[in-house]
Amino acid sequence: MIDMSVGATFRAAAFILHHNIVNENGIPITFKQHKFLIEPYQDESRSLVVTKCSQIGFSTLAIIRSFHLAKYKKANIIYTLPSKAIVKDFVSPKVQPLIESNKAIKDMMGETDNLGLKSVGDRFLYFRSSWDPASGIAISAHILINDEVDRSNQVSLSTYRTRLDAALLDRSDLGWHWKFSNPTLEGYGVDEEYQKSDHKEWFTKCERCNYQQILSFPDNINFKTEEFICTRCHRVITNENRRHGQWVQKYLNRKASGYHISQLMAPWVSAGKIISDSKGDQSIFYNFTLGLAYTSKDIKITREAITKCIYPTVNPMVDVAIGVDNGIIKHYVCMNRYGIFKIGETKDWEEIEQLRNQYDAHMVIDSNPYPTPANKLAKKYPGKVFVHFYDEDSRETDIIRFLDGDKKGTVRSDRTKIIDSAVADINATDILINLSLTELENAGFIQHCLNMYRIVEENAKGIKRGVWKTIGQDYGSKKPDHYLHALIYATIAMKKTLVASGVLTTPPSPGQQQKQQKAMYIDPLTQQANDGFDLNKLREQLNKPKSKPFHLR
Repeated sequence: MIDMSVGATFRAAAFILHHNIVNENGIPITFKQHKFLIEPYQDESRSLVVTKCSQIGFSTLAIIRSFHLAKYKKANIIYTLPSKAIVKDFVSPKVQPLIESNKAIKDMMGETDNLGLKSVGDRFLYFRSSWDPASGIAISAHILINDEVDRSNQVSLSTYRTRLDAALLDRSDLGWHWKFSNPTLEGYGVDEEYQKSDHKEWFTKCERCNYQQILSFPDNINFKTEEFICTRCHRVITNENRRHGQWVQKYLNRKASGYHISQLMAPWVSAGKIISDSKGDQSIFYNFTLGLAYTSKDIKITREAITKCIYPTVNPMVDVAIGVDNGIIKHYVCMNRYGIFKIGETKDWEEIEQLRNQYDAHMVIDSNPYPTPANKLAKKYPGKVFVHFYDEDSRETDIIRFLDGDKKGTVRSDRTKIIDSAVADINATDILINLSLTELENAGFIQHCLNMYRIVEENAKGIKRGVWKTIGQDYGSKKPDHYLHALIYATIAMKKTLVASGVLTTPPSPGQQQKQQKAMYIDPLTQQANDGFDLNKLREQLNKPKSKPFHLR
């Protein structure tokens, strides 16, 4: 028999079992139903990221680990949540009951025990709002835990990250940074961090055909019988099968330890519940049931669509149109009927003017945030340079309107419709790009395009409308989208450059093959590969694209 008291001081899972720890609802914490939490409970990676579904027990894990690390690692810990109200709603009904219901935790407590600060021996556990970075400026910590990353202020989280720097001088063995959250948008927050991690996924083995697989929706669901099934033999995968899976990491050489936790892994969650969730709001289903990022959109810009537009040819660089996205750093796109042949950025307005003169180009410049230089160029080059303004829900029939009279030199466009048009042209390969994939990647052009997404919003009057947003703009950390806007301005300039606005098309370019990287799994308790799991086959599964859910009708 294993003596749990031996490991209780350095393993949180052993601490829980040895002291019969109960959760905030007074229910004993065992790992019979939560085997997938054993490894995260014991993971001591300096960088840890978890993209997770809801109601899985991870916040309880983070609280218990915080007390355990403060006690036995002698660590000061900052635990951030999105707002002061959430800190209150988190500490009072979740943290306090854990303390009061567990003698082992209560005995750890020092003299200080209030809403935002708790002492554990001579160490401290700070609960702070990520929207109030000033509250963390005077604090140094050995461990930073960011809960609900995606709903937090991303700029403030960066400020909190600096609180680890001083601690590293004191404790070089610590300086840990953990991030976990229900994901929101693709490429944002916890999803962005998870993509940089070693990508651990939970594999379940079919007891009939011995096939190991990551349970996914809808592939592993029988909708008629409302049961989990094997994707290979289509026989039932039991709750026992789901209970006894194992973590497999996709990448060996990445520093961040990452876990994806879905309700499909949870043996107490039925297939019927998954099916029911799938009929509702898709972003909620993705984020809270599947633990996956989801960008709700009618039109999506994809990397594949952009790469299909790449058409390496010699561009004559005549009849040129240039679009410029205004800012401290100005991004520009140069194009003609043959394709986009030059992109770049500069801080110098003189360089923008020289670029226009070099090609005698028509140019459209965004008015904001610095209208004066753009207006000067429009006056200096009448009929050639135009200052652009977006309209929201314009009542005009034309998407693009070049103004006359005292507003000559100004062009306005319906924001949603013009972006719709440009994105549709990309997806249809009606915009060609005479640059290499490497040039686009290095400049950031592709990522700028991927950072925008389209949603349908409903106003106070119940009127629905399409809106293009940029990832992070609703959470205080807007991702760059400058090249996509510069491209849109360039397409507007083409209206003046060409008598007809059509562009040549080309057959799709060959798809880019991605390198597959090795994966491996070592059981954290035995330090050996689990029996019954073919790791080579698991590696193959990890490199397969995930199935996307669909909306049942």
